[in-house]
Amino acid sequence: MAEAVKAASRTWDMPEGGMRSGKSVRGKVTKPALPLLATLLVAVLLPGCFGGVPEGVKVSEVSRGDVSRTVTAVGKLEADNPVDVFPPASGTIAALHVKEGDHVEAGDLLASLDQEELKAQAAKARAGYVTGAAVEDILAGQYSGMQALYQGAEYAIRVFGQTQEQLDAVVLNLFDLVPLVVPLLPPDQQEFLKSLIAEQRAAYLQAMASRPALPTFSPPSYPSGAAAAGEAMREASSYDYKKALYAANHPYVVAPVSGYVVFAAPPSVPGLDFLSEMLGGFGSLLTGLGDLTSLLGGDLAALTGGGGKELKVGSKVSADSPVFQIVDLQNMRVRAEVEETDIPKVQVGQKVKVYLDAYPDLAFAGEVVQVGIRAESGSGGTTVFPVVVRLERTEVPLRLGYNATVDIEVLSRKGIISLPVTALFSEEGRDYVYVVEGGKATRREVTVGERSEEWVEILSGLEEGERVVTEGVGLVKEGQKVE
Repeated sequence: MAEAVKAASRTWDMPEGGMRSGKSVRGKVTKPALPLLATLLVAVLLPGCFGGVPEGVKVSEVSRGDVSRTVTAVGKLEADNPVDVFPPASGTIAALHVKEGDHVEAGDLLASLDQEELKAQAAKARAGYVTGAAVEDILAGQYSGMQALYQGAEYAIRVFGQTQEQLDAVVLNLFDLVPLVVPLLPPDQQEFLKSLIAEQRAAYLQAMASRPALPTFSPPSYPSGAAAAGEAMREASSYDYKKALYAANHPYVVAPVSGYVVFAAPPSVPGLDFLSEMLGGFGSLLTGLGDLTSLLGGDLAALTGGGGKELKVGSKVSADSPVFQIVDLQNMRVRAEVEETDIPKVQVGQKVKVYLDAYPDLAFAGEVVQVGIRAESGSGGTTVFPVVVRLERTEVPLRLGYNATVDIEVLSRKGIISLPVTALFSEEGRDYVYVVEGGKATRREVTVGERSEEWVEILSGLEEGERVVTEGVGLVKEGQKVE
């Protein structure tokens, strides 16, 4: 205020006689300063005296609406449910009938294998089948021999038992006949003979009772382990032979479904590619070993499917590894990397907006279909988790590997009361807002729910239609007039 008064009564240097004279005189301009002084006093004192709205304060009406929260991640576009195409057998590519990116129909010919090589494999498989059948015949012969041994032993034991029974009957009959001749002996010897015969008969009967039983044998059964092994060997060799024979007669790789062709990298032996490169490098330095390096490098290239990842005539393929993939470019997904701080919020079924660098003005709808449980290392050394987002089918032409940004809707609230976070202030752990009642700011406690960087959900404490200070809360005091 002192500065304002001082400025209003300061001394001005004015040219004598107006702008026409070069001389100047000093004089005070006092009358024009009085209105200026009054204006400054009103501007400074009026807000404090009458409770006007400070500059920067904004009042908004409470209403219901929809709010959401998203988690953003980046990833690559890839085919959803690609179909792997395997060759009928391991072998060598003799002809390629398609290029990568060609559209094919189910049943179209993709590649042919070296038929002579497959015929040699079929002959080898047949030899294995014949060997398996021979082993089974040997096992059957051994079983027949065991059956004959059993039958011979069983017959011998049966005959021995019958003979022993007959001998026992004869002996017992003799003991029974002796008493008939006792009366013919002198009287003094009859009692002795009767006693002796009785003792011997009892001893024989006791010997018969304690005699061990004759051994018994169960008829031999075909060895279960051998039977299972023989059957498994026969079935396996038969399957291998039939498969090899079919491949030799049908050395073709055929598209199982319609779609676009993607070449799969031929299988490689771990470490041999690197070793081949090393040998090639030494060959360029040691020209004296050029022939040896060339020879070894050629062998390594053969082992690694040509030394590269390009599928071509002469590439080695394996029956266990796909040669092609058939993809539907209208049925795509994104494999995104979500940071570990955000992954707890992501769930299967959440809605997603997908943005592609190739189509910056388009937003593709999608849905989370898989949330990874194993952490991976992301760019910059961050810890991320893979999340798969399936796009809704689209007619927009897409390509594999497009850069994608996904916005995953991790929270959605419909018809709720929400306020900008700038409307909220806290004291002693409680949340408050300023409600405008009767033209004045009144502090009111509220209960909050979900929060984001921009808004906060109000669960209780406010009603729809009330007016709240949403900006400049720090400039407002309890009871201050707010229009």
